[in-house]
Amino acid sequence: MQRLGVFGWLLLLGTPIVLSACSNATQALRDDQIVQCLSPTRQPDLTAAAAALNPDLTASGRLIVSPTATMAPGQWAKQDPAAFTRACQAMTYVAPARPPENQLPTVVSILLPVLAGGLVALISTEWRSASTVAVKHADDLGDAADAFFTAAREYAAARAGKQTPQAAPYEEAHGTLAAQLSKVSRFRPGWRKIPESRRVLMERLTREKAHAENVDEPLNTLSEQVARFDKALRRPWWPHRGVR
Repeated sequence: MQRLGVFGWLLLLGTPIVLSACSNATQALRDDQIVQCLSPTRQPDLTAAAAALNPDLTASGRLIVSPTATMAPGQWAKQDPAAFTRACQAMTYVAPARPPENQLPTVVSILLPVLAGGLVALISTEWRSASTVAVKHADDLGDAADAFFTAAREYAAARAGKQTPQAAPYEEAHGTLAAQLSKVSRFRPGWRKIPESRRVLMERLTREKAHAENVDEPLNTLSEQVARFDKALRRPWWPHRGVR
């Protein structure tokens, strides 16, 4: 077999490409294109397209004027189908629709401030709610502690004065303070000093202990610790190491 030169290979490889391009350029018209190009209302557009593509032709309304004849579009289509196809394709060409733009950045730019604002509002609401509950616990704990310390001092004063101390006020205040310490412990489970303070109350500050011995030391210890709880409950944003 005779070897092909460079020109031969180029011819062999390029021929299909050229033929494909030519076939695409002279692609047959669709029926809807033919109807549109030959409709009376669009014939002036067709003749204008033909004149624009071929300087030898002139558009005259719905007629095509060539150097040798004046023809209607239907006659021209039969005489020169390739030129008619070219002009009709140009006239009916519709640019492909652009793909939709990515709307994600726009959506994000709109939603992000809204979500951020909602999150801030939610956190602010939850924070205020938690702060309100914490202050309520602080008030209740302070009232219970004040009542107990008053009852304990009156009990100790009566015992020291050789009088019969009143057991009921002491035991009632003692039970109320123990219950309130339990509530605060459930509200702030991470505060380990609260259970410790409750054990001091239940083990070292019972009425029996207060009647049998001097309880000033555990009473002062509990008073100082309750004051720390009160401060920590009213200022939750401040680090309070004395309650953990």
